[in-house]
Amino acid sequence: MVKYETTIKLKARERVPDLRTILENLFYRKPALSKKAEKLIYLLIERKRIPDAQWAAMQKELGATHQEYYTTLSKLRDAGMITKSDGEWIMSEQFGNRCREMADIWGSFIMRWRK
Repeated sequence: MVKYETTIKLKARERVPDLRTILENLFYRKPALSKKAEKLIYLLIERKRIPDAQWAAMQKELGATHQEYYTTLSKLRDAGMITKSDGEWIMSEQFGNRCREMADIWGSFIMRWRK
């Protein structure tokens, strides 16, 4: 059974040039949160881990309300971009792994079609 899942908007005819575009497609219902999510990801890259107990300080640093902070964390976690380990938020490889799997599967169908 799937524990975490979310929806990401895919625009087949538009390139995905950067992280901001990915996050805008993840937070398509609340676009303003994509900027907070981007800042959070860069903070994670810089700090390596963010203790969950520091939620109030992080909320303030991101300029987010309590609800915005937890919505941002939840969306990123549900997409497999971040995960919580031993009470700390860290980057996760799951999002990239799922994207590569989908690309590989679709690529195999394209190869079959070209034959």
